[in-house]
Amino acid sequence: MANHNPSAISRRLTMTCIQTLLGILLLAFLTIGGVWLVGFHWSVGTVLLGLWVLFPIVGWYYSGTLVKKLMRCQEPDLSDPEHARLVRIVDNLFPKTGLTHKPPVYISPMPVPNAFATGRNPKESFIACTEGLFDVGLTDEEMEAVLAHELGHVKSRDVMITSFTAILGSMFSLVLAQGLPWLFNSLFTSRKHGNLLDKLDQKVQRQKRGFFAATGGIAGFFVMAVLFYIISTFARLVTLFVSRCRESHADALAAEWTGNPCALSTALQKIVLWMNFNSGPDVRYNLLTSGLRPLLFVSSFDDGSGDKDNGAKIGIFARVRRWWRRLGENHPPVPERLKDLDHMAGSTCQRLF
Repeated sequence: MANHNPSAISRRLTMTCIQTLLGILLLAFLTIGGVWLVGFHWSVGTVLLGLWVLFPIVGWYYSGTLVKKLMRCQEPDLSDPEHARLVRIVDNLFPKTGLTHKPPVYISPMPVPNAFATGRNPKESFIACTEGLFDVGLTDEEMEAVLAHELGHVKSRDVMITSFTAILGSMFSLVLAQGLPWLFNSLFTSRKHGNLLDKLDQKVQRQKRGFFAATGGIAGFFVMAVLFYIISTFARLVTLFVSRCRESHADALAAEWTGNPCALSTALQKIVLWMNFNSGPDVRYNLLTSGLRPLLFVSSFDDGSGDKDNGAKIGIFARVRRWWRRLGENHPPVPERLKDLDHMAGSTCQRLF
């Protein structure tokens, strides 16, 4: 049995669950707090914006059907040795997961190596890998680790969790979008409610400073627009934080089920190396999967470089840009995932780059 640290794996699973819960609670707090501060005002625009909230719901419910068609998933051809190996590994791995229903396995003809899992619940879920995954030279242990990661998403209902956080984020943006124009309009309307808009309106009327009025002036508009951008961006980053937590949780489940965190580590590195050497020609794949990033095993935009810059020093602004780019990803950076897998293995796993 390969080296692994059960206590480190258990701690990682617990930590990712806590982080996920905190992220969801924070989004719920922002949404409820936004309604409490600015109220909720029905209008035609609000109803139209409300349709935006339905997109994550529809995406969650039909996730399996949509992804299967988009990625052109097909049943494995058992006469193909690689397809047969894939099915055999899933059959051997399934009893370790505790799932009561074995998700079907599909093959996507995409040439870029990756894997994914989707479905609104474990009974409606499936896992799949691309044809390109067979071209990176994964061993049976590494292939098992990748598939265990995807089964971990099914076990944890991660499609439902990420869709729920997207719904909360959309609801919060809706509250801001309809609250901001109402804030400026409140200067010209008469209401007797006690929310924040009315209090600001009363203050402006008392001070009679129209230009700097919080609800009607140019300065007020600029300040509120900046606040809208900052707060809505923060809500989006919280949503992405939850997505990254679910990826880390799936890594930990794969390490627990296989008892071989280093197999997942080397599999990640082999896939990233392939992408580094073949990054140019497949622009179509990047465009196709841009909306599927939360489902993929590894982001096609992660080069695995981490903080390495071939020995060169980088400035503070470059570091800030890198940090900001990472905040906008659905997956933790590959170097961070490799470091976590080292902890779960109890030693440093082999590095291929």
